[in-house]
Amino acid sequence: MSEKYAAAARGERIRVRLDCVSSINGVEADRHAIHEDIEIKCFYEGSATLLVGDETVQVKAGDVVVINPYEFHATIAYSEDKGKYHLFMIPPDYFAEGDTPEAELMLMLRTGRTFLRRHYEDDGRIFGILMDAAEEYRARDVAYESAMRGLMIQLFSLLLRRGIAETDASDDARRTFVHYKLIEPALRHIRDRYAERVGVDELARMCGLSKHYFCHVFKSVTGQSPMAYLNDYRVKVADTLLGNTEKSIADVAEACGFESTNYFCRRYKIYYGISPGKRRAVK
Repeated sequence: MSEKYAAAARGERIRVRLDCVSSINGVEADRHAIHEDIEIKCFYEGSATLLVGDETVQVKAGDVVVINPYEFHATIAYSEDKGKYHLFMIPPDYFAEGDTPEAELMLMLRTGRTFLRRHYEDDGRIFGILMDAAEEYRARDVAYESAMRGLMIQLFSLLLRRGIAETDASDDARRTFVHYKLIEPALRHIRDRYAERVGVDELARMCGLSKHYFCHVFKSVTGQSPMAYLNDYRVKVADTLLGNTEKSIADVAEACGFESTNYFCRRYKIYYGISPGKRRAVK
C-alpha cells in the first residue's frame, strides 16, 4: 500500500495522493484494495462510475465518495472526461489520542456503530474542506500536520451529521462489522480468484469456520449464499468487460469463471434485466 502513496513525513498519519485519474486499467490491482483505512475520494473534474461494496456510484466534479473500512471498491467505467480526484486515506485510530472529543468521534467509527454514507453530491462544505486539505498537503507549510488535523475534525463532524447510514448506532451494525472481518479471507479470495473454481468448503477453511457457520455468517453480511455472491460478482466483472472490450460473449463468460455461456447469459439477465447481447448492442 505504501508504494501507492506519496512518502509521508515522520509522524504523519494521513496518506494523500493528489490529482489521481480514474482508470479501469487498475481494476485488477483495486481488487486487493480492501483495507481498514477510511478512504475518501474528492472529485474535482470529469466523471466516472465506481463499484463500492455492491453499489454502483456515478460521480462527477464536486462529488465526494467515502469508502468505509473493509469495503471492496474499484473504478468500473469512465467517459472521455476521466474523473480526476484527490485521495485521502485515514487510519481508524487517527483521532484516538487521549481523552478528547475527537477520540470519541473515531470510537464511533472504529467499533462499527457508524457506517458513513458513500456518496456526497454537490456538498460545498465537504468538498471545500477536502480541497483545502489537498492544498495544505501540496504546500506542506509550517504547522501542516496541525492544520490537517483541524480540517479532518471538521470533515468527520460534517460526514457524521450529513450522512450516517441507516444501520448506524445499532447492535446489528456492530455485528455486521465483526462478521465482515470473519469472512474477509473468503471475500478476498472471491475477488482475486473469481475466474477459478471456488468451493464453499474451501472458502470456509480459509476463514477457519465450519461450513455451516461460514454460510450463516456469509449470508448475514452479504444477504446471499457464497455461491450466489460469487456468481453475481462474476456478472459485475463481465458487465465491465462487455462494455469496455471487444471480447465475445463466450470469451467474457469464460474469463469470468462461468463454465457455460448459457448459464452466464441467464445469470446476467437475472441481474441486469437484459441479455449480454443487448448490453453489447448498446455499448
